[in-house]
Amino acid sequence: MMVTFTRKQTLAASCAGLLIGAAALAWSPATWGQGAGQAPQVEESQPRGMDRDLEGKQKGVLTKARSGTVWIDRTAHPLASDAAIQGTSGRTVRAMELKWDDVDYRVDYWLGTESTDKQIIQMIIYFPE
Repeated sequence: MMVTFTRKQTLAASCAGLLIGAAALAWSPATWGQGAGQAPQVEESQPRGMDRDLEGKQKGVLTKARSGTVWIDRTAHPLASDAAIQGTSGRTVRAMELKWDDVDYRVDYWLGTESTDKQIIQMIIYFPE
């Protein structure tokens, strides 16, 4: 026995299927941020702790900062993803806050070794008072 459907019946069945599928997705735990289907969260690197007694401190004048790179004494230095950056008051400064051109801020900075070679791992910025 062969069953045939009219065009109207096929269209109605397709629409019903789409509605049921959409409803199932709308109520699924993944959509509401629950359960195993939850999208992974991108975490920002937590800044390392500032160690002012760390060996290898260098001094210079910061003249520009842009996109995770700072220019100290006309040399571009990338910032490590977890670089500790502080103002003289001890206030933590996030690397994304550093967006300057034509400034003259005295800095103390430390370059990393091994995996952070030639990257600034910590820096103290002496802002004008």
